[in-house]
Amino acid sequence: MTALPLAGYRVLELAHLIAGPACGMYLADMGADVVKIEQPAGGDASRTAYGSQLGGESAVFVTVNRNKRSLALDLARPGGRAVFERLVARADVVIEAYRGGVAERLGIDWARLASLNPRLVYCSLSAFGPEGPWRDKPGVDMLVQAMGGLMAVMGEPDGPPVLCGAPVLDTIGALMAGQGILTALLHRERTGQGQRVDVSLLNGTLLAHAARLSIFLATGEEPGRWGSGHPYIVPFQAFEARDGWVYVAVWIDRLWMPFCEAIDRPTLAVDPRFATRADRLRSRAELTALLAEIFRDRTVADWMARLEAHDVLCAPVNRYADLPHDPQVIATGLIVEQEHPRAGRFRTLDTPIRFDRTPGGIRTPAPALGEHTDAVLGEAGLAPAAIAGLREAGVIA
Repeated sequence: MTALPLAGYRVLELAHLIAGPACGMYLADMGADVVKIEQPAGGDASRTAYGSQLGGESAVFVTVNRNKRSLALDLARPGGRAVFERLVARADVVIEAYRGGVAERLGIDWARLASLNPRLVYCSLSAFGPEGPWRDKPGVDMLVQAMGGLMAVMGEPDGPPVLCGAPVLDTIGALMAGQGILTALLHRERTGQGQRVDVSLLNGTLLAHAARLSIFLATGEEPGRWGSGHPYIVPFQAFEARDGWVYVAVWIDRLWMPFCEAIDRPTLAVDPRFATRADRLRSRAELTALLAEIFRDRTVADWMARLEAHDVLCAPVNRYADLPHDPQVIATGLIVEQEHPRAGRFRTLDTPIRFDRTPGGIRTPAPALGEHTDAVLGEAGLAPAAIAGLREAGVIA
């Protein structure tokens, strides 16, 4: 059997909730030995913060922490840092997602750990970054959505700012952290040098804005809120059909005539109010109201067939309940079943990036708190008596 791409790499994960653990999950899916270091009292907050849906287990926790091992270690207790430093000496990567200043107070910051292991790749994943007045603020996805401008461009034109329904910034942060770590490891393979990688959800937010923020930076014009619509293209939005919603994207003038033919309104293609993108933007309200009436007459499936026949970009607006049954989602193979010793058999998401020679995937279930404490410390050279002493002192669990 071919070894997984990251087999042989040891990662120490100091993170909870979504962003840091999702980064660790991807590295673990690709074969890295990810040791999740958790507080003995309670562990990762996602074990309880989202409730329990699967036999007393959190569906969120068992999803983003599969393929990992759990070490329950109190870094604030005497002896805890010494144990951690022993692990760092043999590690390739540390992922820390503390609020600003915490790693320094614990004595496990980059400057300290680099002196112990110059080959170490140390990834700091934070909400707002290591500099500036917000560096020490705690932060979660929705706060960065607000502060980073994302909420300001979400919602209906006459409504309040709206939170994105999925923690997309946590996901962007996880992917950027993974990319940064892998890039730093590639550099290390060539030079032997480790380095610090800084990733913030705020930077990820600004990058996510690139298509529209770039226009603002050039013009000074706020894009505003357009519901499911687009500030610079019409029609480019969801329309309500007889039995659901369908999204339509007439993103270039060349598609305007085929779109009009698909909706049985060929005269609209030459109507001077709507003939060009600029015309349609000027007449947005009139055109949108007209199309809204037209789309209510047919089902989503009818509209999909008509629009696709004319090569117009379109998609059904799926609910979560629709996703497991959508033929394209099924074809991705991303929704799979997994066995867990406490959660039982449940549906979850497979690793999203596919390799044809060394495919990653789900190998082991998310661990119980401290499940691998003895094994990890034994691998680090601690004798059973020393491990027992640490447990008695409350350093480990």
